[in-house]
Amino acid sequence: MNELDDDLTEFDIEELIPQKERDHMLYGLHRYLAWVGEVVPEVITVDGREIKLHNLVWKLTRKRRLTDKEKNCVRGLILLLDKKEKFDEERLEKAKLTRDQAEQLYDEAAGLVRAIMDLRDLEEGKIKMADFDEIALRDKLEDARRWVKYVKHIKE
Repeated sequence: MNELDDDLTEFDIEELIPQKERDHMLYGLHRYLAWVGEVVPEVITVDGREIKLHNLVWKLTRKRRLTDKEKNCVRGLILLLDKKEKFDEERLEKAKLTRDQAEQLYDEAAGLVRAIMDLRDLEEGKIKMADFDEIALRDKLEDARRWVKYVKHIKE
């Protein structure tokens, strides 16, 4: 039994997320460009190890050139994040979850997809030193997404 199942022993079945909403979230993870505007998680735990993912991805994408050792680390990190995203997606699909738990899991999975895409672009040499205008635009997009989510929450 995992910690998510332990938390559910206190919940009424009525509090669990309906299958229709769960399916909508899963579909959202597979949409083309679903990762655009998502926020890379600050910290994730994989195989019992805590990774400060946001900071790591930010530092790697800001480097002008990666060493061979760093490139190998990026490849390994991509595999690790892909494994974690698939695990989160499977939990979103099959675990007994409340709406809040499902939303947290969805946000983490979408953020992991974002990190994976950024790292793949880095590995392929598609990322160049970002300029401040691009960073400001990305921050504005993240702020707008948070506002939309907040407004949707208020309407419920």
